[in-house]
Amino acid sequence: MAGLSSAGLQAATAAGDAAAKIYEQGRMAERSGHMASAYLLYSEAAALEPTNQLYWLKSQALQSRAALESPPKILAKAAESVAPAADSTAFDDLNLKDRSAARIPQPPVRLQGAPGLKDFDLRLDAKALWVQLARAYNLDAVFDGDYQTGPPVHFQITQVDFRGALHAAEAATGSFVVPISGRLMLVVKDTEQKRRELEPTVFAVIPVPQAIATQELVEIAQAVRQLFTLEHMAWDSQQSVVVMRDRISRVVPARQVFEELVHHRPQVDIQIELLEVDRSYSLAYGLDLPTTFQLIYMGTFWNSPFAIPASITKLLTFGGGQTKFGIGITDATLLANMTSSNSRTLVRTDVHAIDGMPATVHVGDRFPVMTAGYFGPASSSQGGQVYLPPPSFSFEDLGVNVKVTPHIHGMDEVTLDLETEFKVLSGGSNNGIPIISSRKLATKVRLREGEWGLVSGLLTSSEARTIHGIAGLMNIPALGQLLRKTNKDETISEVLVIIKPTLLSLPPDQYVTPTIWTGSEMRPATPL
Repeated sequence: MAGLSSAGLQAATAAGDAAAKIYEQGRMAERSGHMASAYLLYSEAAALEPTNQLYWLKSQALQSRAALESPPKILAKAAESVAPAADSTAFDDLNLKDRSAARIPQPPVRLQGAPGLKDFDLRLDAKALWVQLARAYNLDAVFDGDYQTGPPVHFQITQVDFRGALHAAEAATGSFVVPISGRLMLVVKDTEQKRRELEPTVFAVIPVPQAIATQELVEIAQAVRQLFTLEHMAWDSQQSVVVMRDRISRVVPARQVFEELVHHRPQVDIQIELLEVDRSYSLAYGLDLPTTFQLIYMGTFWNSPFAIPASITKLLTFGGGQTKFGIGITDATLLANMTSSNSRTLVRTDVHAIDGMPATVHVGDRFPVMTAGYFGPASSSQGGQVYLPPPSFSFEDLGVNVKVTPHIHGMDEVTLDLETEFKVLSGGSNNGIPIISSRKLATKVRLREGEWGLVSGLLTSSEARTIHGIAGLMNIPALGQLLRKTNKDETISEVLVIIKPTLLSLPPDQYVTPTIWTGSEMRPATPL
């Protein structure tokens, strides 16, 4: 092992001596004005001894001047040979996660002043005042090159932290602060030109997590943009985010106002039960007597033959000879029949809605209905085939369609605009198109939170009575009840809509509205 180490040391010494000789030749070529030759010699010396940074730095210093004397390909090859060897154990290869993290925008710099509340009673010029305040909170202050000291000011304030003291100093001296690091700040005179030149420009990405109408979002964005005169404000509808870009004194309060307007939207869960009850009753009783009789001539006038119809099984005759007649008699029927039916349909559903925004729910099927088609002959008069256009269809939502819009009044009450529609197939058709019967209920109700209420109902009742019998006989008192047939039909249909609202989030009046410090229009407050 000792022999190998000695041999390696001798080889490194020889390479170092050769690199030193080549470096001296490069210096001579540089003094003679041959920059290309000097660059190549320095590059060769750096390749022989990579640990010597002097050789590599000399080659890099002459690269631009040597480019005027030598083709680019030769210089590029030389640059590859002199590049310092990277230590493979010092850095890992860049992966996708590292590259994506490098593109993540960083938040603006915030000052990290000393904690605690302090009192000040100073009479100093502007620069001395800033230096004194910075020192009190373990901060450093530097000034813009155009910053003027100005006359002394009386600065008196009690029990303030470092941000309150700096904001007060901004108002007293007509300045604004640009944080450079956690401990260093730049003090600049507060003018519109200096604001444009030195105040940081930031991007703010605000997610819109809950469902909100596009029109309402646009109105909120326009109001915020006009209030703070933002330079750029865009909405990404696919990712549901709003992007703001402007000076930091405008973006920070604009973001707070926008979030307050968008996020404080209470939600309510609405339980809806639709109950439909149908009852029918039918009664038929009495004696079903024939009311029509067939009269047959059975005389021998002019020796005319007669025939008894096959439908007549019983015949009552009277008269004789030429005046003989027969009356067909049919059997009477004693009837006693009663039918009763009851049916009930219950539809129960839950709807989540946001205050002031309609929510819809459909329970049922989508039924295709043909709206256009060809019903003419399939062939023309000349024998050719007629073009048959394909029919067109539309889909109708059969079943129950509910549309509800809540309006929340504090923690106790909710007003609901409710529209309920029932659609079913009536069983009839017109030109092959089925007829759809529709029943619609629209109402507005105000309920207490968590309380059931009957918001709408529809009652349909029909009653029919039919008497059938022989005229005269059916009207005889007491006996007429036995000589006639009576039918009674009753139908009752009830539809009830029962609803209960339950708050899922607090309304806006239950939140503590934060104070947003914006400064004045001419001197906006810069976040520190």
